[in-house]
Amino acid sequence: MKWGGVAAGAILALVAVVVLWGAGLVAPPEGLSRTIAALSALYPGPLRGAEIERIPCPPLESLRLYVVCTAGCAESWVIVGVRGLLPGNLANPGRIPPQPVEESRRRINAAVAAEGLRLDAGGAREMIGCYLRLEGFLPELVLTPAALVALEAAQGDEEEMRRVAEGLEAPDAVLRIDPETTPDGFRARLLYWDTARPGRPVLDLEFDLEADGVLRSLRARPSGRGGPALGAPGGG
Repeated sequence: MKWGGVAAGAILALVAVVVLWGAGLVAPPEGLSRTIAALSALYPGPLRGAEIERIPCPPLESLRLYVVCTAGCAESWVIVGVRGLLPGNLANPGRIPPQPVEESRRRINAAVAAEGLRLDAGGAREMIGCYLRLEGFLPELVLTPAALVALEAAQGDEEEMRRVAEGLEAPDAVLRIDPETTPDGFRARLLYWDTARPGRPVLDLEFDLEADGVLRSLRARPSGRGGPALGAPGGG
């Protein structure tokens, strides 16, 4: 009887933990979330060889975002959100034909809205950094005014452009984003060095967020500034 009581208690404790994980009240182990993301992205295909990378997004406390790829994203490339034990495929850039941008953004916005966020300016900055990564951009390639001047001065000089690129690499690059508080959310405009695009242009990006972090709009257009950056890091 004694051992039976211990076993029953252990089973009840395990069930309670699984219920808390499933409800998203307690975060499951990272390894379990990664496995769930891989299953969601690749099933019924094999998981062997899957590359799983978490997209950091501090404002999202219960939603974990992952990029799941195979063959260096040449075969499969899916962005998955995992809340508790429940996954959802949010974007499928590797699909042929690619998943429409509007559908991807609708799914991502629904997942963000379910978090019930109430952001301040710092949270909006982190959320915009998250959207940059979801769009395949890198916060490290957001240009400061000084970096923009240095980039323009370095045009045609590969070594100088490489130095500009190296100077942009910083773990706190997201701090270069300066969101403006609006009556119904946040807006931020920034210059981005798109080294992944032919010609490596500087883009003018404008983010418009609702107060709960939902992306209302993202406008991207060439700024007409900057130039090619030979040997610069990739952007996505």
